Amino acid sequence: MMIGIGVIVLVLIGGLFFLNKGGSGSGGSRAAVSSTQPVVVALQAIPQGTTLMAGQPLNTFFTTEQVPPSLVPFGAYTSVSQIDNVLKSAGCNPAGVAGCRGQVTTTQTIYQKMPVVSGMFSTLGQYRTQAGPAFQIPYGYVAQTISLSAANSVQGAIQPGDDIDIIASLTSLENTGANSSNVPKQTQYALNDIRVIGINGPPPAPPTISANGKTSSSSSASTAPATDTTSGGSLTVLVRYQQALIIQHMKDFGGTWSMSVVLRSSKETDIPHFRTLPVFGNWFFTKQDNHFDYKSPY
Repeated sequence: MMIGIGVIVLVLIGGLFFLNKGGSGSGGSRAAVSSTQPVVVALQAIPQGTTLMAGQPLNTFFTTEQVPPSLVPFGAYTSVSQIDNVLKSAGCNPAGVAGCRGQVTTTQTIYQKMPVVSGMFSTLGQYRTQAGPAFQIPYGYVAQTISLSAANSVQGAIQPGDDIDIIASLTSLENTGANSSNVPKQTQYALNDIRVIGINGPPPAPPTISANGKTSSSSSASTAPATDTTSGGSLTVLVRYQQALIIQHMKDFGGTWSMSVVLRSSKETDIPHFRTLPVFGNWFFTKQDNHFDYKSPY
């Protein structure tokens, strides 16, 4: 009988212990849910590229709200004064001078009620808001422009996306040294398979994709005007770095070199496997073997 009473007492004590433990656990979870952390959020949508100046009242853009710690992103500001300190640190001394006034620029659109983090600001100035012509240049290439007469640019037949070859003629010599007379005037291919990306203006910028998934052209790029077939124009081409130096040399020494371009066929997917020979003055007066036998495509 005494053993039975002891067992009952132990059961009651164990029940009370588990009840207390469960009560304290639920209270702790309620306390964890009710705990919050301050975070700076936007009062209104702040567009990308907005510039904030030191001394500007920031309470028109931001406010502080209490949110659960699990909703606070890494690097979030916990007070508006922290953003103000960033603005001040971006300037110089004395801070009262106009040129030393600190400023930051938003690198993305900060939507209303969105937590504000440090990566949303830059001290480097205005960011690009849309893709420009530079986004069309592949890695390892540069864009360069050459100006040509109508006759030397195929009378306006060249369009963006076409491939061209550049022909150059040595019309005079760069120096009057003793060996200069040994260099005859000649014409030859200077560069092959050059891609044209713009005619008489910058190439169009690639389309940008908005938040709703629709594409739109960049407003920063101007539409290239129609090619003037009577007075010529300019071609913007993609070239390698060494090719850019060759073109620049022929542009700078215009009295020494003259340039012309030929339009390549759209059916040519690679550079033809033939060799051309430089043309000299006596080419037309000396019997030459025809190295360029061909069948008429017509």
